[in-house]
Amino acid sequence: MIQSIEIHMLPKSASTNIEDMERLTNIINRVYAAAEGSLWSPGTVRTTVDEMTELTRDGEIAVARATGQIVGCVRIRQVDQEMGEFGLLAVDSDYQGAGIGRALIRFAEQKGQKEHLHRMQLELLVPEEGSHPTKVTLENWYTRLGYLPVRAETVAASFPKLAPLLATPCQFKVFQKELRE
Repeated sequence: MIQSIEIHMLPKSASTNIEDMERLTNIINRVYAAAEGSLWSPGTVRTTVDEMTELTRDGEIAVARATGQIVGCVRIRQVDQEMGEFGLLAVDSDYQGAGIGRALIRFAEQKGQKEHLHRMQLELLVPEEGSHPTKVTLENWYTRLGYLPVRAETVAASFPKLAPLLATPCQFKVFQKELRE
């Protein structure tokens, strides 16, 4: 049983802590490999230590800690004057099912409210045709949390450099939620 979870933005200076950057990268890559592995070509990874270092240096990474150890994370950024976005949501497999993902989303929403943003959005990678069981589960979960689909964008159109890495054509389903103060 998890005693307590602490969630906070990583300070920009944490980008020099290679152990934490590697832990974040490993958690994200393991979670995304399990959730999206069949959508990408073999050997494709979701993120790198360099990318996590840069995102931390930019002040965009929040972490969940249990007994001082990073057990989950989320990237939070401002899209425009009214909207924030979260992504790279991942919880270590040993801690899944304990409400940490939901707590990380709530933290992102509260951060958006403190910054006077009106909406929060997320992008969910889904196959262009058919469905993916993990993605159906995630879509239902996000909907229960108040996120509604607003549009879909093909990966090829949104991120042309990523499209060749896909094992099957995919799109990003964009969800948004109104933030209330």
